Amino acid sequence: MHLPHRELWQEILATPQLVRFTFPQQNGLSRYPTLVIKAHSLLLKYISQGVPLTLFFFSIPSGYCAYALHVADDPDNGVILWSLLTDVDEVEAIRDLAKHGGCSVYLFNEACANCAWTSATIEITSPILALADAPLFDDRNPIQHIDEVSAILDRIHLGIADDAVRVDIRSSNDWEPLRTDFILNGVRTATLNLLSDNEGTHQEQLAHALLGDLSPRGAYLNTQLHEPSGKKEYTDVLLTHEYGTVLLESKTLSIFEHRTQLPNRSKLLRNIEKSANKALNQLRVAVRKLRENVPVFDEHGEVIELEREQPPHAILLVPELTLMAPQNDEWFCRIDEFMRRTGGFLHLLDTVQLFRIMQAARMISEASNNVTPMMAFDYYLVEHAEAVAKQRSIDIDMMLRIQ
Repeated sequence: MHLPHRELWQEILATPQLVRFTFPQQNGLSRYPTLVIKAHSLLLKYISQGVPLTLFFFSIPSGYCAYALHVADDPDNGVILWSLLTDVDEVEAIRDLAKHGGCSVYLFNEACANCAWTSATIEITSPILALADAPLFDDRNPIQHIDEVSAILDRIHLGIADDAVRVDIRSSNDWEPLRTDFILNGVRTATLNLLSDNEGTHQEQLAHALLGDLSPRGAYLNTQLHEPSGKKEYTDVLLTHEYGTVLLESKTLSIFEHRTQLPNRSKLLRNIEKSANKALNQLRVAVRKLRENVPVFDEHGEVIELEREQPPHAILLVPELTLMAPQNDEWFCRIDEFMRRTGGFLHLLDTVQLFRIMQAARMISEASNNVTPMMAFDYYLVEHAEAVAKQRSIDIDMMLRIQ
């Protein structure tokens, strides 16, 4: 397991996606080059299944060295994560790689949990070392250089970035999972294992881990209805407090069942559209049962006291919102219809946005003397819904800054 130093840990917390070299101590005896990759679980699953990983090193017009990781999760449109060379540790890691070639690679998910690792070979050449001799960027927020970097990344996508030096990452071993156990309020736990074959359970546990400490009562996982025909699932994750109830339905995508040929984005879009529509119907029923005062039970068969008067928040959780973007207008119609028919809010979120909203709720609560994390979460969900309506886009990114 990799324990990042303070500056890198703060960057992991603040950044939805990240690639960063570091040069930590290993076993307390020697230092060893390490590559940290933070991304949403869907992309991490592709990485763990062995899709090609390629690094590009290049200089930007401002004079800094940048490096980008290309993940070939789709034959026509892979994902690129990038960083500017920022500290001496990165440079030392790159120089050590030039001598020995060996590197550890650690994956971090949306909850900032270290979830898998492998050893790899990265062959650093003289042109890369020359680029790494550039002045270090003295800030971990490179927003002012995004246009410069984006122009070069566009050329990398097109295969015409002649000024970028390419090097492949060759894994030496299979990816090893790192299990994470979260101890949550309500005497509950959430266990994350990225490489578990039960991918639906993994995303539910991830949502539970992210939300489980917002309320003193904790978040309820896999709640039930007791009907004459038997027990039926109510929602995947449920939170309730004096000002409202939050119902979350999680729909994931199966990657591991396609080990011989991983699905491309077109196939993922078809699959998520079908499962998201099913989740929408489940949330409609859940809100109706809430309004009808139907008893809801936890996994141990105990009745959960729910707030039923305020407009509920219904969250449809998907692995990646960009997959839904082609159906943006259709989903706006569904959101409008849901809110009109149920009187509740409908939020279409992915795991990264769920983390962002949870993080914002904690920041708001910590900056106030009388706002609890659950109250702040409720408030920020409304702010997010208003921003989605204003932008007329289901795929937006919100960041909170406390003045």
